[in-house]
Amino acid sequence: MHRPIVVLAVSALVACGGAQEDGGTAAAAANDPAATHAARLAENLGGREAWDRTRYLSFRWIVERDGEVVANREHSWDRYDGRYRVAWAEDGTSHLLLFNVNEVEPHPELEKVPSGRAWVAGEELAGAARDSALRRGYGAFINDTYWAIMPYKWEDPGVHLTYEGTRTLSDGRVYDVIHLGFDQGLGVTEDQYWGFLDASGRMVAWQYHLGRAEAPGDVIWWSDWEPVGDIRFAMTRLLDGGGRFIYFEDVAAGETVPEGRFDPPTF
Repeated sequence: MHRPIVVLAVSALVACGGAQEDGGTAAAAANDPAATHAARLAENLGGREAWDRTRYLSFRWIVERDGEVVANREHSWDRYDGRYRVAWAEDGTSHLLLFNVNEVEPHPELEKVPSGRAWVAGEELAGAARDSALRRGYGAFINDTYWAIMPYKWEDPGVHLTYEGTRTLSDGRVYDVIHLGFDQGLGVTEDQYWGFLDASGRMVAWQYHLGRAEAPGDVIWWSDWEPVGDIRFAMTRLLDGGGRFIYFEDVAAGETVPEGRFDPPTF
């Protein structure tokens, strides 16, 4: 899978669609500490049913480096039918893409390209330029949504959880550690993630090891948890040691899709 070249690349494929099956979860949790922790995490986030009811999700994904905003992308997602909208400005030029994350085809040069349309500076693209723009937008979807909702993806098909005991982090507190691995063909399968949970079951930090890296990266804190619709959302990602790194604004979640949100633009 393409690694988006923003500050950090997140590669686990974000599963699309609405409600998921969770039959057998309770039985599995009784014998598997990782499943037990996953169930507690889900409840801390508002419950699986609340997440399944959340059809619409939107947010602004912002990256700040050395006090300067280096990325600011606006996302809207209809999780039930796959409609997606992502927009940003680059060097004063507007970019707007509308595509479907459930309709992605192999491409001879760009790996995967979703079905959709793209506009740059108000002009609709066609042919190779359109495909390249859509590929970039799809990469932003994969990267940015995983930064946004990774705790909701623990029980997706193809994700394997392992309880690794406890670890003391830089704040001096002890946290339960869950390792996440992935089936072959799901995202970049050599990548690995660790989620750190506090006593309440909330995920307070993550760490990941990109497959091509020599060692795992820094611990990154997930903070400023707030209720959004019927779920809970962490608004800030901080590098271990301080300094704002990635944060979210204009976050919305609900059971209905705002009228016209995925309509083509009229310039």
